[in-house]
Amino acid sequence: MDYADIREGLYEHLCTEIPAVGDRVFWGYTAPADTEKPFLVMTFMGELPSLNTPLGTFMQFTVDVFGEEGNIIAIDPIADDVVAAIHQVDITTPDGRIIRGEYRRDARTDFWSETFRASVISNRFLLPTDFWT
Repeated sequence: MDYADIREGLYEHLCTEIPAVGDRVFWGYTAPADTEKPFLVMTFMGELPSLNTPLGTFMQFTVDVFGEEGNIIAIDPIADDVVAAIHQVDITTPDGRIIRGEYRRDARTDFWSETFRASVISNRFLLPTDFWT
């Protein structure tokens, strides 16, 4: 698996496709606490054994949209744009691999981040992992 290649491909794609956040796209809570909002945080969550089938294996990842506190409605359009930018879209990585995420419709959650004093919408995706082997 080449996680760095996948991370870079997703990062570049979201920076281009989600102009509301510009280059404020971070991995795994590396964003400084004073980061201008809105911004995105992406996290790989590992393979899902229950979804591994003869047709392939899948890894989960999330893209969380952080916005101003108390105004989750304002970041709904950005969360929708994230889904549109990843779901069933061919994304080319720096090494030339094509990845295509699948939005998990049952896994969109809202929460509050004390660290960032932010409203957050989390979108969860599946990524086929067979091309890594």
